[in-house]
Amino acid sequence: MYRARALQSITQRSFTRLLSKDKKYESGDILIEYTPYQDDTEFSVPSYPARKNESEERLRARLLYQSRKRGISENSLILSTFFAEVGPTLEREILEQFDRLLNLPDSDWDIYYWMTGKDLPPPPFDNEVMAMLQEFAQNKEMKDRTRQPDLPDS
Repeated sequence: MYRARALQSITQRSFTRLLSKDKKYESGDILIEYTPYQDDTEFSVPSYPARKNESEERLRARLLYQSRKRGISENSLILSTFFAEVGPTLEREILEQFDRLLNLPDSDWDIYYWMTGKDLPPPPFDNEVMAMLQEFAQNKEMKDRTRQPDLPDS
């Protein structure tokens, strides 16, 4: 009983209400005025560095790894199974499109919606590799793609 009263008393005393119009916090008998934090600095994502003179073997190995680590698990499943199945046969130009898709967009959900056809990809990503991914994501053969493929032994 004592414990219940103590918790109720603490809860009542620590109850805080925000009065946004007045920019004040009211907590029990205490009134605190505050100034909201304002940060005027701009944030920019650094541009993706072009990898010049990267061998095709190294590019494929990097894309295989990166396709497994693209944010949300839904993307990782689609991208890694796609690359495991068709990555070894892709031409250099398609590999570079896939590289840009993995590294340029900020939002994982945008990539997911583009691949699944929920949204149309913007012009830089509306390309051959996206068409291949959209076809792959439909999974017309009903293949089990519930886990990422194993990495090859090195």
